Amino acid sequence: MGVIMSNDLKARVLEMFQGKSCRDKKMFYVRDVTRWFPDEDRHAIQNVIKQLIDEEVLRYWSSGSTTYVMLAEFFPREEGACSQ
Repeated sequence: MGVIMSNDLKARVLEMFQGKSCRDKKMFYVRDVTRWFPDEDRHAIQNVIKQLIDEEVLRYWSSGSTTYVMLAEFFPREEGACSQ
């Protein structure tokens, strides 16, 4: 049952990233992602983020002092990559 829940949560996290990344903001703190799902365990969300990074769907981006997570398609960010 954990795998099914994980796949469901993974799909929801990816959907949120795609929806929110079509706006101006493309990079998010892990803390931001956990706040998108207040009813979910933050450790489960962190594990899903790690899985998506391992699958190269998401990527870490660091400014040197802060680490963000973003969709791999926006790394490096290309203008016009989001179609609406």
